[in-house]
Amino acid sequence: MILAALFVVFFVGGPLAFRSLTQGGTTPARQRALAIGTALVACSGLVMRYGFADLWGRNAVFTVISIALIWFAWIGVLAYGARALRQVDGGLRMRRWTGVIGAAGTTMPWFGLASANLVQG
Repeated sequence: MILAALFVVFFVGGPLAFRSLTQGGTTPARQRALAIGTALVACSGLVMRYGFADLWGRNAVFTVISIALIWFAWIGVLAYGARALRQVDGGLRMRRWTGVIGAAGTTMPWFGLASANLVQG
């Protein structure tokens, strides 16, 4: 049941979050805001993971929040890259390919979780 819920989160929530981050123009101010937001989210997740190692794995809510923050940072990095490519080439073809590849990239953590679940048995 938990894997089904995670599947929905990764395959629906991730691409939707990516899409919302890549909406609008690719002005330098928007790129800077995305970079700063992504860095803050990544730092928060990593501080939770490594700064509070005694809670990691023992407190389920704490662990899930820190993993989610790291995943959101991953989505931010994908969105930043897509926006940078769209700045170089503003054509429709580039928008489509960066949208498809970026949305697919947000689901990569699911494959890691599924693989770990298969190995664990």
